[in-house]
This record gives sequence, C-alpha cells and structure tokens, in this order.
Amino acid sequence: MSALRNRPVVCGNKRVGLLQSVSLDSAQKRVRALIISCGVLGKRVVQAQEVLAVADGFILVSGVQRYRRAFETPPCAFVRDTTGLLTGRVTDYAIDEETLAVAAVELTTGYLRPARRARLWALDYVRQGEQSPELTVPACLGRELINVGEGT
Repeated sequence: MSALRNRPVVCGNKRVGLLQSVSLDSAQKRVRALIISCGVLGKRVVQAQEVLAVADGFILVSGVQRYRRAFETPPCAFVRDTTGLLTGRVTDYAIDEETLAVAAVELTTGYLRPARRARLWALDYVRQGEQSPELTVPACLGRELINVGEGT
C-alpha cells in the first residue's frame, strides 16, 4: 500500500486527487474502495470496480463519489498468533495491482524480544471478527520465521 500512496488519481482526463488510503473488506483480503485526498475539497471515494488501471505514475478510474465515513473501514492494527500471544503490529499491505486483492500483510514483531524484531510478510492470516482490530497469524511466526527480514 505504501508504494501506491500519494499516486495521482485520474478520472477521464482530469486529475482528481492523490491516493490517501484504501478501505478493505471485512476479511481484510480485498480492496473495497480507494480513499482520495482532494486538497481543500476534502476526500473522495473510488469503488474498487471503478478502477480501470494502476499505472507506474498514476491510477486511472472511471468514476468518483462523494466521501462518506461508511466507505472507510480501518485496516487491522495488531497481530496475534494462534496461541493468543500479541506478536506485533501491521505496518503495510501488499496489494495486487491488477485484482486489488491483498496478497500479504507486513508486520513488525515489536512485542517479541529484541533479537526477534524484524519486518515480516505474512501470507496466511485471519481477521478475528468484523469489528476486531486484530489479525491472527500461525503460531510458528516466532520460531521459523525469525531470519526472514525486509527484502528477503
């Protein structure tokens, strides 16, 4: 998501604004809408089905709607393993630019001891509930993935 943030959003042949964030579905597996910052005009929303293309320098869309808070669902912030241990925080989402599906979640293991702190990509995760701010990852995270860091 951080690679897409602040990209210009173009509708027709007019720049609408800059991508501010995304709204994810309740399972946190797919982009539901793009939240666009339009400067002094406030925010606008682009539904996922209205995204025509994600190019290198901009995002092309077919329509823009007025912003309503109902469009914005906050991404999960905390990560627990299947044993219930609070293991870290979500720092980023890897989004497939063609399908707008969430491919992985980047997390920092800040709640484990310092030797194990790293940024990891979790491909297998589950959201606990519709309103839960937490994701659950496999319990092996602390042991087997200790040497996996950013960029590897």
